[in-house]
Amino acid sequence: MPTEAFDRWLDTDLRCSAGKREFQLGRYTVAHVRNGYQFLEALETFREGVDAHSKTGYMAIVPSEPGDFTDSVGELRRLGEIMVEAGFADSAGALINSQTIAIPFEIKCPVTGQMTIYEFFPVAFCRHAAVVADPLYDPSLSTPFLAINTTSDAFAFGMLVKDLCQRHFHCEPYEVKDRADFERLLHKCANAWQNMSANTIQGYNKIAANPERAVHLSPDRQGWIAPHNDPVFAEMTKEPHSHEMPVIYAQRLCEKWTAALFDGATYTPGRDGQSGGWSVSFAELGLTDPSTP
Repeated sequence: MPTEAFDRWLDTDLRCSAGKREFQLGRYTVAHVRNGYQFLEALETFREGVDAHSKTGYMAIVPSEPGDFTDSVGELRRLGEIMVEAGFADSAGALINSQTIAIPFEIKCPVTGQMTIYEFFPVAFCRHAAVVADPLYDPSLSTPFLAINTTSDAFAFGMLVKDLCQRHFHCEPYEVKDRADFERLLHKCANAWQNMSANTIQGYNKIAANPERAVHLSPDRQGWIAPHNDPVFAEMTKEPHSHEMPVIYAQRLCEKWTAALFDGATYTPGRDGQSGGWSVSFAELGLTDPSTP
């Protein structure tokens, strides 16, 4: 993919506020991969960057031409095949039917300084997700190229805490001795993460041609609705799912970090931020089910 085209996507079409920030900070590993072996090779480079706290995201771009596939299904199956070759799934068909891949990295937590297992989740992005006529139209999962995006929201949020701590206290988060100072830092970071998430959802909401395929922020800003379940790799049906906003899961992470540093508790991030959503009906959202004649 030409560098100019990728840069143009970063500048104009990437609406994820957190993702854009990480790209601007140089914390994304971007690699062109044609098979599972190349995916794993770049994943190891990414893991080393995560271990060094210099990387937070990994985008594997799969070379293809716009005319190579006629719909999202073909594109997703191609991406699924790469994950099968990499050993993360038994079949591409099963993978693109709502399976979640969790890749564990044992690393030094950027907040507690303790060795911690963070799980990173690959999600498929494709061209036809931006085509309104495509049955799997979902602009929030679209890119002008085929890609597998691998992230951990919990780790990325921890890196934000590390960034702001170094800016304000000139030390690592786990070196802050005063509990009140630490809690104020976490409160500031959680608010920033919540605002970035809200901006992302509102940005993708504006470009959706069909309301039932748009992402929505709940009125109380505690949840968000998507036409897919996050962070499954891919789905062959589009159904609305409700997910937690950072005001819920980031607060939970902050409480865990505080307890680990000041109360001697064991820190386990779990899947906070990417724990998956729960199904909601179109009627609950005030929308018409697009599958209804």
